[in-house]
Amino acid sequence: MEFIVIVIGLFILNRAGSLPSLQRDNWYRGWMIRLDGQRWLKVVPHGSLILSLLLPVLLVALLLMVLDDHWFGLPQFLLSLLLFLYSLGRGDLEEQVEGYRDDLKRDDLEAAYRDAADFNPAHEEGASENWSQLHAEALGAMSYRYFERYFAVIFWFMLAGAPGAILYRLSVLHSDMALDDAADKSMVGRWLQLMEWLPVRLMGVSLAFVGNFTACLECLRNSLFSMSDSTVDVVASYVLAALPAGSTKIDSTEVDRAEVDSPPSRELEVSEISALFSRTLVFSLCMIGLLMMLL
Repeated sequence: MEFIVIVIGLFILNRAGSLPSLQRDNWYRGWMIRLDGQRWLKVVPHGSLILSLLLPVLLVALLLMVLDDHWFGLPQFLLSLLLFLYSLGRGDLEEQVEGYRDDLKRDDLEAAYRDAADFNPAHEEGASENWSQLHAEALGAMSYRYFERYFAVIFWFMLAGAPGAILYRLSVLHSDMALDDAADKSMVGRWLQLMEWLPVRLMGVSLAFVGNFTACLECLRNSLFSMSDSTVDVVASYVLAALPAGSTKIDSTEVDRAEVDSPPSRELEVSEISALFSRTLVFSLCMIGLLMMLL
């Protein structure tokens, strides 16, 4: 059932672009604020963080269990589909990518700063000072958004069903909405990195098969057991290695670097990344389907 839910859910998201009516997160912010005000939870280390994540997940698991075997499993299927759609990434990522690509066409640095902020988890403009730095930040954040929008959610949905997908999305929301508690913010960051550790490396394998195999596999080998690098950095390294020119960017000359930093090459790079993730998503779904048939 999980594979069918994933295929239908991705088709719906692809046709709709975004699901603002379903993906409303104000309830979770209110839930976080309410728990943060409970004094008895402050006695337990990270008590509000643990409860804010686990209670919704347990409720989802209980509801799915209650609906099991009712009406030939149709209510459970529909609920799983809704929860999967809710767990997918926010906003219309393709529209955001297109907006940034238009900025590159016009060579409009000011507009690019604003549009690149859409890829940033906090939706804030970065600290880059020129086109080269801004573009590098935008590509890293863009690549991570593709990962957390699709691949991490698919991984946890296949592994633990709707409760696993919901747990991942709430962890991302908690990281994005982090309140004033620095300890909780650090804790949820480490927890999110742990949840993303395996799926990002599995995505790296898929990127190798649809992109520059040798360069991407070498990058994967170097970061396979690393826990110190952030997921954003790991994803960005895989993507740049998987691009058709990924193997030449590292050892390029100054003339080559100037060509790489030109507006047309930046625009082409964004288009290549978008196409790369589309191929990777199709490849991953094919591998999941093959695995389901073998099992």
